Amino acid sequence: MARKEKVITVTDNGVAKNFKIRQFSATQGERVKFKLMMLLGANTDISQLQMASDPMKVAGYMLNAVATKPYEKVQELLDEVLSCISIVTEGNIETQLTPDIVDGFIDEASTLMALRGEVIKFNNFFPQRGTSDLE
Repeated sequence: MARKEKVITVTDNGVAKNFKIRQFSATQGERVKFKLMMLLGANTDISQLQMASDPMKVAGYMLNAVATKPYEKVQELLDEVLSCISIVTEGNIETQLTPDIVDGFIDEASTLMALRGEVIKFNNFFPQRGTSDLE
């Protein structure tokens, strides 16, 4: 079965850029969600994440929640989230973003944070209340 994907346009340093967000596989999605939940910790109020519709708010809540965690653990998760983002350049050419090349395509940290927030939302890691079959 094909994974869901969507193309979004984000303004980066005043320039509109297109990015493709892909759905994680079931196992990768599960792994990323568990890592994220472990980093957020039991004391984190995820209702803020559930209510956030703006990717920057999602990224901001996550940043505040993991600010006290070891950077290596956070970076591991950030890199994995980056793995399902591609930039779509002229001629509809897709380049998957990796930690090694991301700075060649993205200028602002806020753009990168917004993209990661989009990935979290797109993969429905924190479904809005009343939208989950498990409630």
